[in-house]
Amino acid sequence: MPVKNNSPGQKMPVHFTNVPLVLKHIGNRNRLQKMIKRNSVLLMGIISVLLIASLSVSPAFAVSSSGTTLNSASHTKVCFGKPSKNSDWSNCDMRYMNLANLDLSGINLSGANLQGMRLYNTNFAGANLAGANLKYDNLNFVNLSGANLVGANLQHGDFYYANLSYANLQDVSFHGSRFPTANFQGANLLRADFSGADTELCNFQNANLSHANFNQANMFGDDFSGADLTHASLVNGNFGGGGIMAGANLDGANVAGLNTAGADLSCNNNQICR
Repeated sequence: MPVKNNSPGQKMPVHFTNVPLVLKHIGNRNRLQKMIKRNSVLLMGIISVLLIASLSVSPAFAVSSSGTTLNSASHTKVCFGKPSKNSDWSNCDMRYMNLANLDLSGINLSGANLQGMRLYNTNFAGANLAGANLKYDNLNFVNLSGANLVGANLQHGDFYYANLSYANLQDVSFHGSRFPTANFQGANLLRADFSGADTELCNFQNANLSHANFNQANMFGDDFSGADLTHASLVNGNFGGGGIMAGANLDGANVAGLNTAGADLSCNNNQICR
């Protein structure tokens, strides 16, 4: 009901108070707020599900540090997802992933950064790792047969019992790496750098090692049967202990200071051949 001020000469405004209407308005506002909150949570849940689904379907989702997707081969990118056979992970930074014991045959990892990773027993048969960085990696028992590693960095890695047969390893740097009993049969190792590496008991049968660098390398017991070592450099290397060069071509090879004690030197076109 209206309330009046009866003071002489002064008038107060008239107020109407409708308590049921005010309470109804407050109730409607609270229900609206709850509905918005519920819908917001539901919307966020839907977005999360869609994001997870997109990552599981797409072989590699890549973003730069600024959050934009990168498709240019000239950029390094952080990639999310699960690597699989024959998928494209080129130029990805893979260092946070566990790729040991996986079958990644045919995968494209050209230009990828895999430095310092444990790639134990991983199958990279027929994979593309051209220009990839595998420095300081554990590649024991890895299968790289038929893989493309042209220009890759494989320095200071471990390759115990690794299979690199018929791989393309042209211009690859193996400086300081260890390869006991690794298999390079039929591989293309043109201009490969094995300086200071340990290739003890490796199989280089019929491999292309033209212009390769084995300076100060430990080649103890290696088998170079039928290999092309033309213009290779084996300066101050160790090839003793039953190494085999049967039928190898050493035309123009530099063998200054090479230790050949106990080796089979039935090679061709060099002063050390018998």
